[in-house]
Amino acid sequence: MRAGRLRHRPRLWRNTPTTVDGSTTIGWTDLGYVWGAVEPIRGREALIAGATLAEADTRIVLRYNTLTAGLLARDRIEHRGVYYNIYSIADIRQADREIEILAKSGLNNG
Repeated sequence: MRAGRLRHRPRLWRNTPTTVDGSTTIGWTDLGYVWGAVEPIRGREALIAGATLAEADTRIVLRYNTLTAGLLARDRIEHRGVYYNIYSIADIRQADREIEILAKSGLNNG
């Protein structure tokens, strides 16, 4: 692992739905900041309802710790004001050193 590569400080958010009187609302709980690398993979644009919206696929590599080990696909990551929805999580080389996350940003603003 090269420590210089993990120079970003993304923030992790946990999806916490709450039910009150039979109505469920989605809330987000701040889990904290971690060391990682945020690397764009590709981007594209879509024409939806007459508006052009951009979407980007991003690879996020995080240092493995108790916080990142518990990440789920329903959680999200924020970096520099951009929210990323997680769609894949993998422990790189099964070594418990780094977690690789594939995420999307853009069309739904996280």
